[in-house]
Amino acid sequence: MKLNKQFTKAYNGTEGKTMDQSIHTQPDMTLSIRDLLDRHSRGLPLTTNERKGEYFDTEIPQFDDLIDMLEYKKQLMERNTSINNLIKDEKTAAKQQQKENLKKQQDLQSPTKETLLQ
Repeated sequence: MKLNKQFTKAYNGTEGKTMDQSIHTQPDMTLSIRDLLDRHSRGLPLTTNERKGEYFDTEIPQFDDLIDMLEYKKQLMERNTSINNLIKDEKTAAKQQQKENLKKQQDLQSPTKETLLQ
């Protein structure tokens, strides 16, 4: 196998990648280096188009203190355990109800002593 290199006499080179001529920038999207560093140091997004998610069910809190975040986490964990306990109780109640319904169906299908004597 022969490798073609730039110093090989018969090697004429290869055609490189053709670049796309489309422009993806939006108007007024430029920021100076000073603005970029200022935004980075303050924790702000670096782009001018800031996208915020829309959360309709619960409010997403903004924490200023680590203790507040830990308290919120504790509340969420308590809420999670209470919901899990509620789900477990509902599942056991549904299983109990299903067993009772099955027992009723078996009682209706099985012949009773009165029908056997007749």
